[in-house]
Amino acid sequence: MPIEISNSLRAPSVIRVEGVGTYYANLESLAVNANEVVSAASIKRITWSTNGNIQIVRNANNIASLHNAGHFNCVEWGHSIANNSSSNVVITIATGGTVFLEVSKTATYTTPLTGM
Repeated sequence: MPIEISNSLRAPSVIRVEGVGTYYANLESLAVNANEVVSAASIKRITWSTNGNIQIVRNANNIASLHNAGHFNCVEWGHSIANNSSSNVVITIATGGTVFLEVSKTATYTTPLTGM
């Protein structure tokens, strides 16, 4: 599977992308179910390995250009990469590689009514 998104309700999502290509992580795909509406997502951590390069783009703006292997943890600095956080995430892997992104979500929640 070239892209896999693991979601948790009221918690961060993890996006895993592997292999050559361009992949799209839409904000809607970060929701656990229809009761969670994601309006923004900020990148908290990035871990990658590539023999080429990996580009992360949001709203036509290059957010990160990654080479070789590494780990970038914004949480340790008390920040996140929030540029264009209301835009979808586009990940392009050239030549080969894998990248994991942990994203925090801004969302609204609706709870269905239950019987009394």
